[in-house]
Amino acid sequence: MNFNRLASAFSVCLALVALAGCGSSNELPRASVRGMVLLDGEPLPEGIIRFVPTGATKGPKSFAEIRVGMFKVDKQYGPIVGTHRIEIISTDDGGFPEDDEEAFKRMQEQGITKIDKITVPAAYNKRSQLTESVTPEGPNDFNFELSSNSKQKKN
Repeated sequence: MNFNRLASAFSVCLALVALAGCGSSNELPRASVRGMVLLDGEPLPEGIIRFVPTGATKGPKSFAEIRVGMFKVDKQYGPIVGTHRIEIISTDDGGFPEDDEEAFKRMQEQGITKIDKITVPAAYNKRSQLTESVTPEGPNDFNFELSSNSKQKKN
């Protein structure tokens, strides 16, 4: 087999592999989501909301950043259509990351003995029983009212 035939055969194989990955009918349907997260009646300053498929819904988890209580994800990166367990965490570190030794030194120099940071109870993240159904036609507007005393409440 000469070099030209080998190169042509390789090009055809490469094109077939590329085409096989395009427009697959096995793509999972996704939807956009948005909403608000309140903790003790106030917007959660910063955090992450996760959509974890549950029950008959199969597929990857998805997440969105929470900024001043609001979250939004476009369809391209949104959760798959179906039922999801919702996990909400705060990413507030009180201005002093736990693994930052320089920040720890600054904290000691400033006489700070306690870091005030906002935490979301485990009842809303690791042990969350919050669920939502994401629909293809929407609107997928979800609002969550969380309480520091761990009682789950969804609005």
